[in-house]
Amino acid sequence: MKTLKKISLLLFLSVLVSCGGSDEDLGISGEGSLSAKIDGTAFTALSSAVASSTSNNVLAVQGSNSNGVYIRINIMNYNGVGTYKTGDSASNASSMIYGTVNPVVAWASTFTIGEGTITVTEDTDTAVKGTFSFTGENNSSSAVTIKKVTEGTFNAPKQ
Repeated sequence: MKTLKKISLLLFLSVLVSCGGSDEDLGISGEGSLSAKIDGTAFTALSSAVASSTSNNVLAVQGSNSNGVYIRINIMNYNGVGTYKTGDSASNASSMIYGTVNPVVAWASTFTIGEGTITVTEDTDTAVKGTFSFTGENNSSSAVTIKKVTEGTFNAPKQ
């Protein structure tokens, strides 16, 4: 099962990388906010790094800081205000990822890896707001490591 989780995570991350586009494609904006606690330590994204898109029934919200630390939330089959889970089913591709670019490492909740909840509290013509928390797993080494992301909030402008 551990090997299946590793393969699933690698496949998922490779899909994310291959689906990347320009900042304009992602709806990157100078407005909005994203914050959380990572293992109890405060994280606040730069306002210029928050994005959302609701095309194709997918909601994507991302924030990063100047140190290359980021959080990315993807809700597949998005249909507005409500609560969405991650890490609860092999058929659920929704995800939350906490990662760093130096070194390159990520902790994810997706498919059957980790667990998390995203609650979209408001979805207007101009913005999506909500809260989130998750336990992310990194299975890239011989030992699984865990990051707990709590007290997450976002207010992302729609593009």
